[in-house]
Amino acid sequence: MLNREAVNMAALNLVNICIDRDYEDEMTGRLYNRYSKQAISFDDVNSLLMQMEQLMDWIDFPKAHASLRRFAASERGGCRIKEQSWSMSGSQRGARWYGNANRKDGIVKGTDEILNETGKRATFLVNVQYRQNATWQGRVLWAETGRSCYFRSALELLKLMDGALDELPEEAQAQ
Repeated sequence: MLNREAVNMAALNLVNICIDRDYEDEMTGRLYNRYSKQAISFDDVNSLLMQMEQLMDWIDFPKAHASLRRFAASERGGCRIKEQSWSMSGSQRGARWYGNANRKDGIVKGTDEILNETGKRATFLVNVQYRQNATWQGRVLWAETGRSCYFRSALELLKLMDGALDELPEEAQAQ
């Protein structure tokens, strides 16, 4: 039932998101990508988004069109915004679970290995094509139904996934 033409299976940053549980509007599960042999677990959507952002920063694809801004303490005790490059901080953070190889040498899993994994509740294949306006744009495929949709932001991606989970039959929702 997987519509392979709906998502770019050759994308360097293809991520298989396996949702194992969604309880009180919070998703938990695993994600799989080409650069990690093991599944990367997430306990909430914030963790999911951060893991995906770290992957894209580490492989530097797609290139971020914005800089990371962080709150930093000022000398007067207030807050000021400190700008920092996404790719610099991302490569440092991502190195802890992706290793130190570059994106071509770091590939440890093939597309079929990624696609073989499924979630207990739902499975989504995500291909982020652009990182513009401080968010993501791309395409998501709901593996169980073969339906795919473009998204214009990370928030829209989460809403699409949440809507798909709401469509599951009642016996599947009880899991």
